[in-house]
Amino acid sequence: MAMTVTVPEEIVQSIPPRHPARLATALHFFPLLVFLIFSMLSPLPADAADNLFNSGTAIKGELTRLSGEAAMFLKAPVDPYLAQSAAVAGVFALSYLFDEDINSELSRSHGRVLRGITDFGNAASNPFLHLGVAAAFYTAGVAADRPRVMQLGEEMGEALVLSDAATFVLKGVIGRGRPYSGDGNSRYRPFQFQDGYDSLPSMHTASSFAMAHVVASKTDSLGAKLACYATASLAGFSRAYRGKHWASDVVLGAAIGELAGNTVTRYRALQPGQLTLAPLSIDGHPSLALIGKFQ
Repeated sequence: MAMTVTVPEEIVQSIPPRHPARLATALHFFPLLVFLIFSMLSPLPADAADNLFNSGTAIKGELTRLSGEAAMFLKAPVDPYLAQSAAVAGVFALSYLFDEDINSELSRSHGRVLRGITDFGNAASNPFLHLGVAAAFYTAGVAADRPRVMQLGEEMGEALVLSDAATFVLKGVIGRGRPYSGDGNSRYRPFQFQDGYDSLPSMHTASSFAMAHVVASKTDSLGAKLACYATASLAGFSRAYRGKHWASDVVLGAAIGELAGNTVTRYRALQPGQLTLAPLSIDGHPSLALIGKFQ
């Protein structure tokens, strides 16, 4: 005997509609989950090289490398990339002037296809997703005893640490209002660390460009390099298109991410004993510091 159950309309209306973006959000942590399961279930080779899972020396070496990369990262906008920094400053200033116009124009063009593309761009640009990918590569390299795969995971992770840390600090210090705050692009609440006032720079964009640089550095294929940067650019565009960031936030985030990735690959390219000069101030007196990689 069939029985019909009538559900009150109020209850039906209270059920939130299904939306593809929610599925994309749920998948943000999927690579990190895979990494955790893989690292727990996959036995390490008996003759596996020193790595972060089995060696205190490897952990100490990683911290030392990160320290050297951080020093190089902080001085890079002046040496050796002073001209490039000036160019980025110019692009940032220009985009800052037109932030509100760009935001207004993008808010009027929410077509279904473009919305779907930017849903993917937002999901793919999540910094936690990137950290999970880097961790998965590192663990796979260790488990399979593939040093090149392990190194790729290391480099991606180091670039992400630099870019994410830099953007996290700047977000709180600058305290710029996001587009949806309704205060315009020149509203700031510095050092207050308030939700909605952490717009500048875009961490999603910085993280995407840091990953793009590291992966692109591993191939000689122009097409592959363009694909890496096209994906990172889509991430930045998606953040602006969906009203999460101003255009100038994206510009600065892209610059920070590119610099972080460049720093990691450049640091590792230093041969043992090779030195580079860095500006330094000691007790208010200008001086120079030697940064090098020794084995």
